[in-house]
Amino acid sequence: MKVCAVVPVAPFEPVALIARSIESLAALDCTDIDFEAYYIVDSDGTDYSSLNRLFPPHFRMVIRLENRGRRAGAINDALSILEDADLIALFDVDSRPDEDFIIKCVRALREDGAVLASGCRYITNKVNTLSKIIAVEYDFFCDIYRLFNWSKGFMQFNGAIGLSKADLLSKTTFDERSSCEDLDMSQRIYLSGNHVTLAKTRVGEQAPTRVHDLYKQRVRWFRGALEGIRKYFRPIWGAHMSFLKKGTWLGSVTVPFFSYLLIPFIPLYLKSIREESANLKEVVKIIFGLLGYTCLMTVCGAVALGQHLTARNCEWGAVVRSEI
Repeated sequence: MKVCAVVPVAPFEPVALIARSIESLAALDCTDIDFEAYYIVDSDGTDYSSLNRLFPPHFRMVIRLENRGRRAGAINDALSILEDADLIALFDVDSRPDEDFIIKCVRALREDGAVLASGCRYITNKVNTLSKIIAVEYDFFCDIYRLFNWSKGFMQFNGAIGLSKADLLSKTTFDERSSCEDLDMSQRIYLSGNHVTLAKTRVGEQAPTRVHDLYKQRVRWFRGALEGIRKYFRPIWGAHMSFLKKGTWLGSVTVPFFSYLLIPFIPLYLKSIREESANLKEVVKIIFGLLGYTCLMTVCGAVALGQHLTARNCEWGAVVRSEI
């Protein structure tokens, strides 16, 4: 079995972060698997020669001299050069999968008959109150993943990070015009009669550590949801799929616009809040931060709606990264 991993790298990513990604993917348990990794780098002239010594023989770096389609374009370009892959793993440069990630996802694909598998997310850079608030939010997301996976509802993994069957990606491409190519792909997967599944493994990723970065990220996510509603509402509602899948899809793309409705769930995550806190003062900060966070998400939704109605382009920008 041959598995090819694709890691798109934006031009603003620190070289040290790419190095940590190489170390992380090189540590994956790929017993009895022919594993290759391709780093698709949108170059801004940065010198990456220092990474050469870190690359195992089965890792490659491909330099793109343009950023056409950003992440979606990088993935599409990578898919055009992959050969003989049975499965394709998609990661971001800040993805830190558990060592058993590939093996557990392969097992989940076989057992569930899905076309894409991934694991629960967790935050790796808990460096300030904002990132700790997002870590609690991700605990909530993991519970939603488990609930939707158990009930056979609509599942969507951020960034489409996970392991996919190669024939799925050979028949289609990521939409380079979409604000959220991952959500767009997930919707098309379900419309094709396929589904995704949750494996019993995890993958870490970085959270924004500045409110400004979070705001830009979430406005883009909301734009992706609005594009999905406009483009797929009729096809999904008219498709031959369960009412549960249709309902959970609709909830996934609409409930975030009313994030304040999730405030009653905060007490259910007091254990998670305590785990992220060093003392009672920080517990209080995170609780009040979560209240403010739901309000910020509502604002982001309103801004995204305004941009969508006025046909404004979605803004992409550099995000401050921790070198972990």
